[in-house]
Amino acid sequence: MNIAALAHRFFVWSGALLVAIAALQWYLGRREGEPAARRSVLDTRRLRMLMFATVGVLAILVGAGVIPMGRLR
Repeated sequence: MNIAALAHRFFVWSGALLVAIAALQWYLGRREGEPAARRSVLDTRRLRMLMFATVGVLAILVGAGVIPMGRLR
């Protein structure tokens, strides 16, 4: 198996893992007891979730070949 095929698989699986982690953060991160005045629109949990989802989607696109990967020999 060549290195390019392994790299594509790695990007697809790691991207899927990052998107799954972002979904779990969104699902489990809700705190009902927290007052609305203390919650900001962009708190650290939401920023981390958005970062994980964005990097995960980009990794899946690279692994699928939509975004070209650098030349591997």
